[in-house]
This record gives sequence, structure tokens and C-alpha cells, in this order.
Amino acid sequence: MSDDPNSLPRLLEAPALAGVATNTSLFCVIDAASDERIYPALRGFAAKERIVPLYQGTAATQLAAVAPYLVEPMTNGALLPWLFDELADIDWGILVWSASPLDEVHRHFRRLGRVRTQDGRILLFRYYDPRVLAIFLPICDAAQLEELFGPIALFGAAASGTSEIMLFACTSGTLRQIPMPLESAG
Repeated sequence: MSDDPNSLPRLLEAPALAGVATNTSLFCVIDAASDERIYPALRGFAAKERIVPLYQGTAATQLAAVAPYLVEPMTNGALLPWLFDELADIDWGILVWSASPLDEVHRHFRRLGRVRTQDGRILLFRYYDPRVLAIFLPICDAAQLEELFGPIALFGAAASGTSEIMLFACTSGTLRQIPMPLESAG
């Protein structure tokens, strides 16, 4: 991303590109388990960025180094460039645009973290892994999409090793996928 100073502004333009509400804020769900550099870096960024663990209680403490985190990055901060520069080859998490405040987005994602199987077992749902999100969203029915999107206007999954983000928007129970190159066309 540092090679193209227009990449970050392009992220901020994603809602307009996808035809969803443009009064949204950008959030990231970052999976510390995807790379050992993430947790120490998040601790360093915590002084300037809003970072909230998605695990709570003893799990938040015991699993801190491998837990998912909701981040509301500053648009002029160092976290987004770090994610796209240093972790370009890692499936580090997802981007999310929402008109809701951080605490509401946090509550929504905490509800999504566990799923019950048909036989009653409870499993963790790694929706914040871009590989999972990109496969799961297209097979959801309208009710599942409504539940997954909730207060989210737009999801973005960056495929590792590429300079493109796949945007996912849901309108009236219909999923739309919009590829968005991070690099300018020139």
C-alpha cells in the first residue's frame, strides 16, 4: 500500500463504489492468530487506535495473542498501511463499513462468534477470516445474510498476495460482490 498513496483513500471510497450508505466508518476485524507479529503490533497501535478484543473474560486474557480484535483505525494512522504493507501475504482479517458506532459493531460481532451445529455443539465461527467470509457469504440465504450483515453496510475481504479487495454488500436479501483494486488504474 505504501507504493500507492491512493490506496487508503480508495478504501474510504468503497461504500460509494458498492452503492451503500456513504456515512459509514471503516473498521477492521483483525485475527491475531493469523501471524505472530499481529498481537505485539496491536499492543503498540493501541495508544492511538481504537482496538477492542472480541473475546471477553478469561478467554480475552488467556487467548489474547491469538484472538480476533475489532479496530476502528484512524484514517491518517499507521495501522492500515502496516496491515497492507507488512501483512500483504497474510489473510489477517476483514474490513467492515458501518454507520453504527464501535460498541454496536462490537456487540454484533460478538454474537456472530459462536454457532450451534444441528447436533447442539457450539463452535467458533471464524467469519473474520477472509477465506471463510468469501466462501460463506455466497451460500447464505436471505435470512442468514440479514443476520450476518446486521448493522454492517459492507464487508471487504482482501485476498493475500493480491492488490484487490472483494467487497460484499447485501440489498433486500441479495448479496452483491464488487471487486475493488487497491492500486489506481493509472
